[in-house]
Amino acid sequence: MKKILIILALMLGAVTAKAQWTLQAYGEYDYTRSSGSSAAFAVKSDCRMADNFNLGLGLQTTTFGRYSINLQYQVNLLKAKCGTLYLENRYLYRLFPQYKLQEFNALLDLGWRNRHFNFQLGLTNRFTAPIPLRKNGGMEAIFEPLNVTFCVEGNIFDQEHPWNLGARISNYRDFVIERFTLFFYSINGYYDFGNGLRIMSEVGLHPCGILNLSAQYNGWFGNVGLIWKPTKK
Repeated sequence: MKKILIILALMLGAVTAKAQWTLQAYGEYDYTRSSGSSAAFAVKSDCRMADNFNLGLGLQTTTFGRYSINLQYQVNLLKAKCGTLYLENRYLYRLFPQYKLQEFNALLDLGWRNRHFNFQLGLTNRFTAPIPLRKNGGMEAIFEPLNVTFCVEGNIFDQEHPWNLGARISNYRDFVIERFTLFFYSINGYYDFGNGLRIMSEVGLHPCGILNLSAQYNGWFGNVGLIWKPTKK
């Protein structure tokens, strides 16, 4: 058994050594009429394990008292001159300690991207449960019906250009998944400093409310951060 574990560890180390890493950290300010102001800090790591496989992990904490973990991977299914068809599988866990609630999300969608555009369409399910989990003497877990997810985004240049501007419409972001009828609208951009370092920023509108309980008004958010892609010598 030890020999098998050693072999697996060596194989994982070899794959990781050849992988291409991207690290991102950003701060975000958010305001809604229902909840007021809040701030968040997030870190993300993406690892390109092979030409057709990418693995990502993200963590977020907010002054509102919400903590989120996002795990996802993408698999390229078909490459052509007009773009790449891919599959994305995402798992999102959100914790609300002050309400003693936790939320589990799973998302599966198909996407198509080329140098300037990205389109995604899929399904997600979610259930909310009390902390700690219990069957009797309290709120039962709430299972929501399957929900449709989508994303449409475009950029002026491809992702290798030293600077860029883009726009996005979707019903989910890295650390939140809304219902099909609740949209996020945002514009974003980045600028390369060189040596694999990039500054990025995004501003946009999102539905008000917490725990996916929507209000009539939109709130707004803005973030700024750094992306670092280590260069191999």
